[in-house]
Parts: sequence; structure tokens; C-alpha cells
Amino acid sequence: MNETNTVTPANTGGNVVDSIKDSGFEGLLTYFTDLEPIHYITFTINLLILIFGKQIINHLSVQTVGASPFQLRLLRILNAVLFLAYFFAVAFQFQLGSNISHTGLLVLLTYLIWQLTHSLILKKYGRKREVEGTSIYVESYTSNNLKLIAILLLGVISGLIFLSLWQLQWLLQTTSFLGALAVLIFTTKDYWLKDFISGIIVISNGNVERGNVIRIPDENILAIVLETRTTLTLLRDVIRNHNITIPNSLLLIKQVEILSTESRKGIYDYVEFNIGYETNSETAHAYLLDVWKRACKITATINPEREGVIKLIDNGDHAVTWRLLYNLKAEHEIVNARNAVKLAAFELQGEHGVKLATPLTHTFPSGTPEQAQ
Repeated sequence: MNETNTVTPANTGGNVVDSIKDSGFEGLLTYFTDLEPIHYITFTINLLILIFGKQIINHLSVQTVGASPFQLRLLRILNAVLFLAYFFAVAFQFQLGSNISHTGLLVLLTYLIWQLTHSLILKKYGRKREVEGTSIYVESYTSNNLKLIAILLLGVISGLIFLSLWQLQWLLQTTSFLGALAVLIFTTKDYWLKDFISGIIVISNGNVERGNVIRIPDENILAIVLETRTTLTLLRDVIRNHNITIPNSLLLIKQVEILSTESRKGIYDYVEFNIGYETNSETAHAYLLDVWKRACKITATINPEREGVIKLIDNGDHAVTWRLLYNLKAEHEIVNARNAVKLAAFELQGEHGVKLATPLTHTFPSGTPEQAQ
């Protein structure tokens, strides 16, 4: 029978002390050059963080000027714990220490990824301020929401990796608490997942933000955005001044008009009037122009520097539809401006000889309706 010689690594079945006793310094070199790739990765990451820790925190920290002492101290502590766990696990073939080393690496990478994510969120969605000539970023409502979502996602991913490292996958079985929780989340996903994802999209897009005045024509909603939560958005009705909650998915599947006066031309609104055919176009135009001037005096919301635009919209069966288009200074006062225009139109109709009531144009076989009876 032939004998087969098996060559085993120098660090198999022993530790660094045994290797030094057997081969001295060469045994030490052989021991540490025959390690698994994960040990080299761990050592490299530790070394890089040890050397460039302050630069990393300086680069990732955007909320304060310079490196944050707490963040740098926490990074140093994680770095030291990870390195010690790594050293003892490798040097003495301590399996539990190896798991701790890998867990420490997971915690360290999670911390760095979180700092990077937080930095990107602050730069894009935080508020930029000038403090003593230096630009810094502080939290905003949108950045706070995105930060919570990022923590949740990063925590779930890190938790799954942690269970895999410690071979605790049985905790995800349906008979365990985590498994039952996972089943509950999966069975209820149809009720919240669509709105949860829609909330992430709405917040990340930044189109519908806190304080915006929005109109959703299909739902007859004209309201101010108060906040976007996990699955719903809270609004304040402009007319009735009460709160409204709508699912976040509604902001994606429905037409949403965002009213803003921040653009160069501001925003326009209009009121339409049905005027009989007995009123010619010159009279109607002069009447509506005076309506716009009177409305500017009634409320300061209408911008008097941009003259009202008068257009004929439709030649209907009973009357001509005219539209008075006017510019607003503040989108929050859109209802007050509309009411001011209607009040001015009512007050001036007699002065211009214009009747706002839709004239009766039906004909009856025997004369007037009273005679027909």
C-alpha cells in the first residue's frame, strides 16, 4: 500500500507560541504568512484606520468644523478592540476570538458606512449655514427622515451578517421570535410596503417638501405640506385649516401641483366668469381689468406689478367664459386672493353694466315659462 505524505500549513493544529518553539523566528514568519485571506483583510483595514483615522473622520464629518472628537475617539476604540481580538484569535487559534474579530470588523465597517451615508445625506439634504466664515451643514427635516431610513436598512443588513458569522440562522426560523417577526412583516407588507417605499422616493426626490403648497385635483385637495412620515404625509387644508393624512403612494400615482413663488415669474392663479353674449368683448375686458385693480386693493397677496391677463376661454351655449389670470406674492394666500377677485367682480358688475348671472337661453313653445303654464 502506497503512503501519501500530506503537507499541512504551519499554523494548523498549533499556535504562535508552538511555532516559535519549533522553528524560532522562521516559524513565526511561516505562521503569519500562511493565514486565511480574512486575516490579511482585517489587518490591512486596521492598519489603514490606525494611520488615517483622523483624515477619515475629517472627510466624513460635515456637520462641524474639523474632526469630531467623539467620532474620532469612537473610531479609535473600535480600531483597538478589533486589532486585539484579531491578534489573539490568530496567534492562539482561538475560534471564539476569531468570531469576535470578524464581528469587530463588521461593526467597524458598519460604522464607517454609516458615517459616509450620513455625510452624503447632510450634503444633499441638510441646511447649509455660514458660521464665522465657514460653511457647515446641519440637519433638516428631510435629512432626519432619510437618516432614520438609512439606519434601519443598514441595521437589517448588518444584523443578517452578524447572525451568519455566529451561525445563529436558527433565530430566523418561524418558531423563533425573529422568525415570527419576519413572517408578520412579510404578511403585512401589502398594507405598508408600497407607502413606505413611496415615502423614501418622495423624500429623496425633494420635490414635495415641508411648507410647500400643493394641489391634488383628483382628490380636491389644496393644502400645505406639514411632514412626510414613514407611510403617510400630513397636510394642512388651506381652506378649512384642518389636518389631512394621505398615503405616500398617492403623491406618486396622482397628479400633484406644487405651488411656489420662488421661481422668477412666481405663480399664477385664475378665476373664470360666465358673461352673457349681450356684453361685447371691449366691455368685458374693461370690466375684468377693473376687477383685477380692485382685488389688488382688497388684498396684498395679488402682485400689482404684474398686470392681470384676461382671456376668452369658451363660447358656451348659454354664456361666454372669460378668465382673469393674476400673479401671487404668497402661495399660502391663494384662497384669499381668489375670494378678493370674486368680491371685486360682484361689487363692480353694476358699475359696468355686466350681469354675472348666466342668462336663460331656453325657448318655450308658448312664450315665457309662466305663460307656458
